[in-house]
Amino acid sequence: MQAISKTNPMQSHNKGSFRRRRLVMLMLACFLSWAGVTLWNQVDKISERSQKLSAVQQKEAEAQQQNETLQHEIARLNDPEYVEQKIRKELHYVKQGETLFYAPKPAQ
Repeated sequence: MQAISKTNPMQSHNKGSFRRRRLVMLMLACFLSWAGVTLWNQVDKISERSQKLSAVQQKEAEAQQQNETLQHEIARLNDPEYVEQKIRKELHYVKQGETLFYAPKPAQ
């Protein structure tokens, strides 16, 4: 009988230990599931943000190129010869005594 009474407390101790392990494993599984879902959402957000970043960087490069072109044009507009040449070409101005001839464009 003594052997039977000694095995009973061991079985109840094992049952309690098993329950605690099962509870800890359940909590660990829930935490890992939550962490996995959060990680998946973060990966989607990161890829979306990187696409937006590349689009903005492309727009910045285009704006930088346009800025350089305009800065070059501004520098050229400070030259009186260039201004005169531009006025003659775009506005068809002529100096006194000059005659302006128009050449017909070839028919296509």
